[in-house]
Amino acid sequence: MCACQTLRVLTQRADSLPVYHVVHAIRIIVQTRTETSLSWEQLRSPQVSQFLVKPMQQQIRTQHFSRATLYALMANCLQFGKEGQLYPGNAGVSTTRAKVCELLALKLLKEYSTRELIDALSYDFDPLQGSPRTPPPQNGRVPESRAKTQFARSSTLEVAIRASAKHFVSHPLVVQQLEAIWNGAITFYSSHDNLHRIPAASSHNRGDANARTPLLGHQSFKEHTSQLPTHEIPLRRTVALYDPRNASPLKLSRLRVPRYRYFLSTCSLFVMICLFLAVLAQRSSVITSLELLFWFWSAGFMLDEVVGFNEQGFSLYIMSYWNIVDLGILLFLIIYYGMRLCGVFLVDSVRWNEMAYEVLAVNAILLFPRIFSVLDHYPYFSQLLIAFRFMAEDLVALFVVILISCSGFFVFFTLSKNDDNALD
Repeated sequence: MCACQTLRVLTQRADSLPVYHVVHAIRIIVQTRTETSLSWEQLRSPQVSQFLVKPMQQQIRTQHFSRATLYALMANCLQFGKEGQLYPGNAGVSTTRAKVCELLALKLLKEYSTRELIDALSYDFDPLQGSPRTPPPQNGRVPESRAKTQFARSSTLEVAIRASAKHFVSHPLVVQQLEAIWNGAITFYSSHDNLHRIPAASSHNRGDANARTPLLGHQSFKEHTSQLPTHEIPLRRTVALYDPRNASPLKLSRLRVPRYRYFLSTCSLFVMICLFLAVLAQRSSVITSLELLFWFWSAGFMLDEVVGFNEQGFSLYIMSYWNIVDLGILLFLIIYYGMRLCGVFLVDSVRWNEMAYEVLAVNAILLFPRIFSVLDHYPYFSQLLIAFRFMAEDLVALFVVILISCSGFFVFFTLSKNDDNALD
């Protein structure tokens, strides 16, 4: 069978998974059998596990087990968590059901092979896939009506993060997949590498598995997409195993590997800080070539943050402490740009230029700590950063309470007309 025919068969198999049906079937199984509030430790106890969790696990394993099972469990975990917040009277039961879904996902992880687990965790599933109102794919292609809703696709890992399934995300098998994504062993967007694509005939010979790359012999349709013509490349994001035998400096998708992208972002931030210090030291009244270079570099930094915001979404983007710092940096840079342009084109240029440089200097409060994000991957620093974020949130809340409490005193001392006022 040729590569194109294999692609069509495997694509039809992946896109024909009844995701919609599996999600609702698992919801009914969990909802009908969980009618009480239990903690995580109680669910892990031998008695509850034997008479509550294990029967559900066996039923799901025999009737609804596929690559979409983990996605369905995490989707139900997210939904039950939302229901617990919307309906406080049933919050305990809904929270327990969410924990049951997470526990079932943990127990089903070992049922997958390595290659199947990669697809189950990283493949972008369509939640409406298999619904009665959705037409099935034809010849491995997604219908045009579904192509317009590609934004609804999400992977199991993304749904687990949104559902705050900490036990699932911290499982060793899941951590292993996350480390593979971080290091680039599991790649995305490799189907967009047009410059390094090799002919199908030679790729068939070079794609065989050996002791060094055993999983490459079982590549699904996602890995074959990097060898297809441009018009046959799927529009959605695809997951692939990196093949070191097909390495090329023209593989632009390697720039999307989180590890390399993080290194390049850190180097770019260091260069921007150097330009920032040079512009502040110069404080020129006219726009110099050095300042134009700083504008260009900082605009690239802003564009990278906007792209990251669009890819992750607001809920995931704001979870990172450094992304909140980046929003502050972008705000001060925009104010600096506006004041600097006003100083160039208006008559009172001296005052506007001084204010612009003062705003730029204030940005150092956020810009210099930002370079220490390189320590994020050290466990102790990450724990301190998480604790600092919680402390900062509590400090902001306490500051608001202090302002509310002292607002009456401020009005009293400012508007009082008593001649014996101690403030006079």
